Amino acid sequence: MLRLMIVDDEQIIRETLSEIIDYKSIGYQLIGTARNGMEAYDIICDEYPDVVITDIRMPILSGLELIERSMKSDSKITFILLSGYSEFEYAKQAMQYGVRHYLLKPTDKQELINTLKTIYQEHYQQKKLEQENRHRLLCQIRSPLEQCFLMEALENQEHFTDVFKKYQSLLAFPAAGTAACICSFVEKPYLQLFAAEVTRFWNDRGITLCFPIIYTENSALIVFSAHNIHFQEEAQSFLESRHFPGQSVSFDCRFLLADSTENLFYKIIVKISRFERILMIHNPEDSYEIQNHFAFPQRVRQIKDFLCQPCDEDQLADALDCAFTDKLPLETSRNQALGLFLEINPGSTNHSLDIAGDFFKRLYTCTSNAQIRQLMHVVLLQSNTKSGPAKPNTNISLLKAYVDQHLDCENLSLKWLSQNYLFVSTGYLSKLFVKEEGKRFSDYLNQRRMEEAERLMVYYHNDNIKNIARQVGFGSNPQYFSQVFKRYAGCTPTEYIEQLKNNLNKGRKEREDIL
Repeated sequence: MLRLMIVDDEQIIRETLSEIIDYKSIGYQLIGTARNGMEAYDIICDEYPDVVITDIRMPILSGLELIERSMKSDSKITFILLSGYSEFEYAKQAMQYGVRHYLLKPTDKQELINTLKTIYQEHYQQKKLEQENRHRLLCQIRSPLEQCFLMEALENQEHFTDVFKKYQSLLAFPAAGTAACICSFVEKPYLQLFAAEVTRFWNDRGITLCFPIIYTENSALIVFSAHNIHFQEEAQSFLESRHFPGQSVSFDCRFLLADSTENLFYKIIVKISRFERILMIHNPEDSYEIQNHFAFPQRVRQIKDFLCQPCDEDQLADALDCAFTDKLPLETSRNQALGLFLEINPGSTNHSLDIAGDFFKRLYTCTSNAQIRQLMHVVLLQSNTKSGPAKPNTNISLLKAYVDQHLDCENLSLKWLSQNYLFVSTGYLSKLFVKEEGKRFSDYLNQRRMEEAERLMVYYHNDNIKNIARQVGFGSNPQYFSQVFKRYAGCTPTEYIEQLKNNLNKGRKEREDIL
């Protein structure tokens, strides 16, 4: 369901809009109402709505100012503007923020329903597109994931079930219904031709290859969706009839079956584990050779063991500099970071694929080892202090540290931090923050900003209020800053500075009197 919020300074309008429609029946959850823009923005920071119905002209923070500020932290929010005929010029200004939905007051019920249904369909299509993009991303990084899976499985045969479960969702392995064909006497000079014919044969019959062709010393192993016995007979006949010019012997085929995909892959791992060199053929033109001496999994585990020891941020940064040195090829760094992420998140199948997809997208948009180090810094800090019941939750510690270092950023919100910094679900982070801190995130953020504003005013009490507002994340809206400051300090910034100056003058006069 989409999360909906209503904002209007007139109580009767808020109550009417809340009650005239059965929002659940059209796919919406009403998460709250707000009586002004400031209250609305706090709710947006905490409750991450998908759709906001808002009046234009409101005290403290107008509808346009609310949209401008909200878009900086969550550009995916859809706004519906409520306006009168006399306010249409204001509505046109909202177009620069991408607002497309306007309703005239008094609001027509059916028109609002139709608008909400249109937005729901837009969000549904957008979600579908995002899922397709995520699927494409997983396809793009499937090759390194498959390599990591095979290498880790070879090293950890005694814990194969844990390894398989870690990769099952990421590689979309079915629970059952798979088989493997072992084709012997495939000589390496003809391997590319063999792979091309296998791929073409399987594709022509609509049968899915579940894994790259695995090649070890003249034997090729093909893992596929096992639809029926007839196809296995057809595949065996096809493969054993293949002959390439110069080939010395005919192919020999046999099938490997198991009651589950996990057990099938375990049998495969046992069979190939005695070979030192293993070739993974993703397509006839793309192959990857694994040196079966466990160097890669051991290196990832060594890095993990070293980096996940309790240490301060400087030590962690030094360790990352060594693990992801600038001399390391970028692709190697990516594969190493991918293996490390999966190593320190053994329960990946229980995590949302959305969150894993966010990490993968960030990883594969890194264009330098420095960016990979920065990304892994956050991931490792999250895992670094999870042990020990007396310690605060790492995610909350990281969040608070990030807030302290970026108080001047206007885009701080739980949704932004969860998706762009911590890679956890927004709902989980919201509940966790209230549990750990006893307050909402927006209250904490505003409190820290006001504390920093007071500190700046003590040091720079002759400075312009606009500069102070900008330094604590209020951008070009000193009026909104003044309202928030008054709510927390009991006076406006101007009054606070005057008090500071009066106290300074009083103290100076007292010292002069003593002298």
